[in-house]
Amino acid sequence: MNIRDLLISQLKTALSPELPALPYDVRLQGSYADDEPLPESFITYLIVDSPDKSFYGSNPMLTNHLIQIVFYSKKMSLINTVPDQINVRLKMAGFIRNGKGRDVAFNAEHYAWQIDYNYTERNI
Repeated sequence: MNIRDLLISQLKTALSPELPALPYDVRLQGSYADDEPLPESFITYLIVDSPDKSFYGSNPMLTNHLIQIVFYSKKMSLINTVPDQINVRLKMAGFIRNGKGRDVAFNAEHYAWQIDYNYTERNI
């Protein structure tokens, strides 16, 4: 499974009775068209960098992905809770959070919270 599919499945799939599927669209950052209405709440991701590491016989043994997740919502109460739900799901798949996150200026209707994650993929 590639990193994009892993990321989306962790956010969109019910992982257990205690972790139902998140009810938000998950899209590539910037993939909403200018004339497309934005949902009330949604998640975007961007794979910022994916350098190969630890070579053996000219083949990369590891790939370190830096991934940016942004949760957008018209409701501040969700900005305060959903990022923790995202973190629990991604941590279960081996993603490592880089800090607590930060506010992102978006538009007058949506609040936004950005969190960066690292994920190390073994290329065996």
